[in-house]
Amino acid sequence: MTDLIITNGDSAGELLRRTLPGAEVLPWRDVLYEGPVLLTDSLEELTEVRVSYLGASGAGDESAIEFELTSRDRGLSISANFDRVILWFEHDLYDQLQLIQVLDWFADHPREPETLLLVQTDDYIGRQEPETIAEQFTQARPVTQTQLDLAVRAWAAFRQPTPEAWAHLLKEDLSALPFLRGAVVRMLEEFPGPDGLSRTERQMLACLQAKTGLSAVALFGTAQKMEEADFMGDWSFWRTLDELALAPTPLVAGLECAPFQVADQARMETYVKSQPALTTLGKDVIQGRADWAAHHTIDRWWGGTHLTNAKLWRWDPETAHLIAPA
Repeated sequence: MTDLIITNGDSAGELLRRTLPGAEVLPWRDVLYEGPVLLTDSLEELTEVRVSYLGASGAGDESAIEFELTSRDRGLSISANFDRVILWFEHDLYDQLQLIQVLDWFADHPREPETLLLVQTDDYIGRQEPETIAEQFTQARPVTQTQLDLAVRAWAAFRQPTPEAWAHLLKEDLSALPFLRGAVVRMLEEFPGPDGLSRTERQMLACLQAKTGLSAVALFGTAQKMEEADFMGDWSFWRTLDELALAPTPLVAGLECAPFQVADQARMETYVKSQPALTTLGKDVIQGRADWAAHHTIDRWWGGTHLTNAKLWRWDPETAHLIAPA
């Protein structure tokens, strides 16, 4: 029997390859919580959008990103050649968005009964021991129609031009995918709050307020500890920190050699060792005396929703409600 395992990225994929010899492993590389994830007609069209965004935002050479993502898509397109396909994903936001995307694709490309299986884990695959992986492999269960239907609704909701359908998922029974509810909430928390900050930005500033002298790399680790489930890689974290530090009226000062540039080793080392600190505005915003959205230009994507100052959806973490643009 030949198995294709689809999982969240290279670290998890390499461990699964070593632990489960004979299985083909397809890493699903994409940070879907960042940048446009539009309601396209096909996976190929969406991949073009993602390649363009990732290349322009500094994730790497655009041609290399295109090769990786289009190769991934081709791997998915030949999945029918395998006796079984096993989806192996974690509980965090990064994985749950990938999972609903992949399940949505299989809803349109159905397999024979009980040949599409799912392993979900509340621990990080890359940190596990081989014996744990082997045990989880025996716990793979066939994907149900209920799971497919829920993933289709969730994936469509995420890509809508407004976030209302995504927020409405919280009123549904999401138990078929037990980690989805947490991912829905965590993604909503990336909208600006009444203070103009996303949860990620708010955690960064709170760390800097609580402890002076943190290096940028220590800030990354400290902020990650505030998450119920780690989901953000360092590249995304540095991009967010750069925005706080390089805005015309910044919230953070002292970030040397910004923006972060992975291609320049010397600049990168200086960047991660620098000690960012709150500006006066940064202190005002984190203490609730100012609205960050009133001091800088917003132009970013949340799934299929384009956030600008004129069309600024917000999420109130205190009441757990969306706030529509004024």
